[in-house]
Formats: sequence, structure tokens, C-alpha cells
Amino acid sequence: MQVNTSRFGVLEVNPEELLTFPHGIPAFEHLRSFFFCPVPENPAFTWLQAVDDPDVAFLLVDPFLFFPGYEIELSEAVKKELKIKEPQDVLVLATVTIPDGNLSRMTANLAGPLVINRAARLGLQLILEDKKYTTKHRLIA
Repeated sequence: MQVNTSRFGVLEVNPEELLTFPHGIPAFEHLRSFFFCPVPENPAFTWLQAVDDPDVAFLLVDPFLFFPGYEIELSEAVKKELKIKEPQDVLVLATVTIPDGNLSRMTANLAGPLVINRAARLGLQLILEDKKYTTKHRLIA
């Protein structure tokens, strides 16, 4: 299937690679279908592009690469909702913000990671109650 995007032009996307966020993502609840657009020059990052809105894409990063002590615990309710059966199916990513396009000020949202079941192709944004994480952890010291 072809998907029009404002950042990447028209992309050919295999429907089997689509991710479903049954509740959307906070502030984007109306968007449920997404896919990854890897950043070729930096595999630590990827874009999560909305299928139904060419202007909505989130830059994501593997938080464990930048914050080795980062940890989250998934409740049984989340595991059930995402149909998680095997730990290796879980992918955790953090949304990235680049204030004013200044890469040296890039931050990751560790308080609201995206949790994805790669096998079931289901995802959600988990809002952590643990106050040790914030929405703005600097990626570059």
C-alpha cells in the first residue's frame, strides 16, 4: 500500500508491517495505524509515521542505549492488552523532542514510553507513575 507523508514523500508500506495503537497516542487518539521509517544514518533512531495523517510522525529512540539504568515494569493489564506472550516480543521506545531543531538540546520522554508487541503489531503509550523519569531527559550531556 502507498502512504503519503510530508517528511518522506510517498512510501510503499507492507500492510503486515503496520502497528495498531488501539487507543491512539495521547493527543492523537484519532490515529490508530502507524509504521516505522528507520533513520538510515543512525539506527538508534526511527520515525513512527501515522498512516492516516501525512503530517504526524514521531521521532523515537531506544532509551536503553542512552540510559542503561532505565527500567519499566509492565502490568498484567498492559501485557494482556498488548497480547504479550514472550518478553522478546516487547519493544520499548521513547519519543524525542529537538527544541528549535538544536540537536544538542535533544530530549527523550522516559515518563511516557511507547510499548510495542512486535509479534502482535500492537502498541500503546505507557504513562509511568514513577516520578524518577520525566518527559525531558537530555540525550547529549
